[in-house]
Amino acid sequence: MSGEALSEAALVVSIVAFGLSLAATVAQRRRANMEIARALHVDLTSGVVAEARRPLGELAFALRSDWEAGGDAAPGQVLRRNGVDAAELRHHYFVLLWCFERIWHGYQVVSRDRVLGLGAGKEFASMLGWHVRNWSEDLPAIKQALETEVGEIHDGHAVRALAALGDAVFTEADIRMIRSRLGQRSLQPVGNPAWGVG
Repeated sequence: MSGEALSEAALVVSIVAFGLSLAATVAQRRRANMEIARALHVDLTSGVVAEARRPLGELAFALRSDWEAGGDAAPGQVLRRNGVDAAELRHHYFVLLWCFERIWHGYQVVSRDRVLGLGAGKEFASMLGWHVRNWSEDLPAIKQALETEVGEIHDGHAVRALAALGDAVFTEADIRMIRSRLGQRSLQPVGNPAWGVG
């Protein structure tokens, strides 16, 4: 084999090796990003956060049921009727919000990945979007009920992460639905999300 043929063969081998290396890097980064999303989903749906979600969900259901039945009970009355200590419920409220902060930071890490970040919004929306929609709809009523019992809740930074997640993953249909449902109950979204304006 001539020197020129060896140089061409070496070039081809180098290009193939580069391509395989790039493919392996992309696959590894994709697996790492999906592991971040999976771990955040587990964080939201198990352990301490799951324990916090139960009484919050029960209160949200009671508040919604009272409103749908045409009840005129004040949110604080519904909370007291539900038999949950307001100070304990405030703790659960923050446990959930702090989880959404972790999710928001994970979302930012994955979406800023210059190679693979472009599809992160769809994957996160698929895995976590339902939770973000549900709590974006329920937390305003929960917060209102809590504030009637414990005073103003200073949750500005914590609740902003939930709002930012909504801004990132909601579809136009999600936004219309949540705005409508909150509007029917004369509630404002928490965290001043961009989707809340309009």
